[in-house]
Amino acid sequence: MTHLPALRIDERSVRRLKLGYPWVFRSEVINAKEAAALTSGQLVDFVRDKGDFVARGFFNPKPQLVGRVLTMQPEQKVEKHFISHLIENALRFRDKLYSQPFYRLIHAESDGLPGLIVDRYGEVVVCQVNTAGMEALYPHIEAALKTLVKPQVIILKNDTSAREQEGLEQVVRVAQGGAPSDDVTIIENDTPFYVDVMEGQKTGWFFDQRENRAWVAELAKGGSLLDVFCHTGGFGITAGRAGAESVTFVDSSEPALQMVKKNAALNGIESKCQMIEGKAFDVMEKLVAAGKKYGVVVVDPPAFIKSRKDMAAGLRGYLKLARLAAPLVKKNGFLFFASCSHHAGVNEIADAATEGLAKSGRAFQLVRTAGAAPDHPIHPLLPETGYLKALTFRFLD
Repeated sequence: MTHLPALRIDERSVRRLKLGYPWVFRSEVINAKEAAALTSGQLVDFVRDKGDFVARGFFNPKPQLVGRVLTMQPEQKVEKHFISHLIENALRFRDKLYSQPFYRLIHAESDGLPGLIVDRYGEVVVCQVNTAGMEALYPHIEAALKTLVKPQVIILKNDTSAREQEGLEQVVRVAQGGAPSDDVTIIENDTPFYVDVMEGQKTGWFFDQRENRAWVAELAKGGSLLDVFCHTGGFGITAGRAGAESVTFVDSSEPALQMVKKNAALNGIESKCQMIEGKAFDVMEKLVAAGKKYGVVVVDPPAFIKSRKDMAAGLRGYLKLARLAAPLVKKNGFLFFASCSHHAGVNEIADAATEGLAKSGRAFQLVRTAGAAPDHPIHPLLPETGYLKALTFRFLD
């Protein structure tokens, strides 16, 4: 085996890595001066101060999170067969979950590939390579995808803030095949959707809410639904197709609402649908003032807490959203309230939402707590990978 640079780490880091924690921080590196000279994304061995092997992974001197573990086995080479095995294992799991090829295939650390996101849209695969180590290993990743998944198109949506922190350029490009001439079509919960994989948010679709969309659709049958922060209509279109009598979509993005219209037409439910373009807080205040009420209200905003310093302000934002949503729900109706802020735990989100709802003076109960779909597995030592919190409240008066 080719000799790898040794990164000496302190005993606290050693203990955490031996328990399965996959990250090393700059403050835990003992030979910091030598480490600073290493190349971003370089494979290294994490060792005790005396030199004993602990783990193998990659290193980037630029961010505070400098090391990411790939294996605890000293004899294991990190090369194309290693990467192929991890992707094959992830693929086998998803194929057990879903009969159709529309899902998150790789969920970063949870699938043993730190910083790599791969979403599968049938014959189109969209990748986000968010770490320097995965960038260095990308040729092996692409080769494995071509062999195992055999997509016609591979798109790199490498335009994330995480890449900035890693010192990587932001770029969106087609790695294989040609850019799709039109929107890609997926099927989720027996409902077809158009997805813009080139210009849409993230990779184009949010597979994490799959089971939650099906749950909300059941609650909305025969009634009305308000879909706030609707993006391209995942909740509302699913509910409309499943039997909701009317659906109102709210988003500040005109292109997103145009996609909602296309998805409504695709499913033959245009007559049930109303679009409101505007900022969610403003629109909700106007709807409250107008005395509007709905059988189900969905509030699924983007992350309000992007860093620890945003915690207090973000929780106030969630509280306000819940306060505005409460009067919009009919008696015996439901509020589906979601947060994708990984810095806040489920208890913190639940406390903020509960306080906001309590300010309405209405009686309510929490009937369901959920997370992301199972194609977004949680790393047991990284709460960050369990970022999605989804709470369903029922109003009793």
